Amino acid sequence: MNFIEVKSKSDWKLFHRVPHRIYKNDPNWICPLQGDVQSIFEPATNKVFEHGEARLFVLLDERNEPAGRVAAFIDHARNKNLPYPVGGIGFFECVDNAAFAKALLSKAEGWLLSRGAAAVDGPVNFGERDKYWGLLDKGFDPPLFQENYQPSYYKAFFTDNGYIPFEQILTLKGNTADIPVERMKMVADRIRRTNNVHLEKYHPSQLDRYAVDFCEVYNASFRHFQHFKPIVPEQMKRVMKQAQPILDPNLLCIAYFEGKPAGFCAFFPDINPLLRPVKGKLSGLNVLKFLWAKRNTREFQAKGIGFGIHPDYKTKGIFAFITEFMATPQNMAIYKDMFLTTVRAHNSEAVSIYLKLAVKIDRVHIAYRKALKDDVVVEPHEFMEV
Repeated sequence: MNFIEVKSKSDWKLFHRVPHRIYKNDPNWICPLQGDVQSIFEPATNKVFEHGEARLFVLLDERNEPAGRVAAFIDHARNKNLPYPVGGIGFFECVDNAAFAKALLSKAEGWLLSRGAAAVDGPVNFGERDKYWGLLDKGFDPPLFQENYQPSYYKAFFTDNGYIPFEQILTLKGNTADIPVERMKMVADRIRRTNNVHLEKYHPSQLDRYAVDFCEVYNASFRHFQHFKPIVPEQMKRVMKQAQPILDPNLLCIAYFEGKPAGFCAFFPDINPLLRPVKGKLSGLNVLKFLWAKRNTREFQAKGIGFGIHPDYKTKGIFAFITEFMATPQNMAIYKDMFLTTVRAHNSEAVSIYLKLAVKIDRVHIAYRKALKDDVVVEPHEFMEV
């Protein structure tokens, strides 16, 4: 076996070839967009590089064919707030060969040790925790957009090499017809009689104000979590501009209580089924094929990418107003199924709120952790029985 560090355009081609070898006979797999993955490892598009670093490797087998790949990365700024420095590995893919898998993991771990890491998480993303996070443990169905999908044999690769299940990531799914709309509407109507509460759906002309209000709610809602990283309006505006071709304003809103931003909800149409034919390459003619398919598709799944309620307004019925906004006849006709924003099982408050919508756990991902130094003790988060 031989390793190549990904640096050139030809190296990237090898990196992208690996999953096509792994999943060539798997009808459920949908290739992630190559440009989407590659942008995560470009300093111009991933601001984590301002205080972090990454390396990518491809493993070649005895025939000099790509048989595995792995990315290793570390965020030095985030580690300042952790008990010990933690690195990450992601975009791991490997043929069913335990020796190859061990070599890939060891290669990544060795580089992380050289950069000061005392432990490693994987498979995770170099950046946002709402995409490409965790090893698929339950729900081996076609993946949602930017969701990890892996064969079941990967689990042994991690556990046999000293990785411990560290956190459980849940994706909950519900049929829109089962949402308790009438009950939520009664709650909202009761609150309206004595309070000034209203929702505003997203409109591009209001992006500047939307971004400021969104960040205010988001940062207040999630600052108490260990891995919290505040976002600023410029980040939010970049995301919305990039997503403009696919977003649906009827799935995006901010709730206001007495004129103050109190909650938000952000869903996108899941475009992954439309991406299956392009095989990871959304360029040239494939762009036209994608746009034609999107225009002529009448039903989508909705994928949640964000949901939050400002701590100051948790008892003001904001959840009922957001539910009322989402459950319009138009939305329920187009989006028969909704996948809520992923949630960690140890976030019991969020799990409890989600379950009020008559949803069920549809798929589960596990993020693993391994100590790289003897004095590090890995203490997993709380898991749920699913």
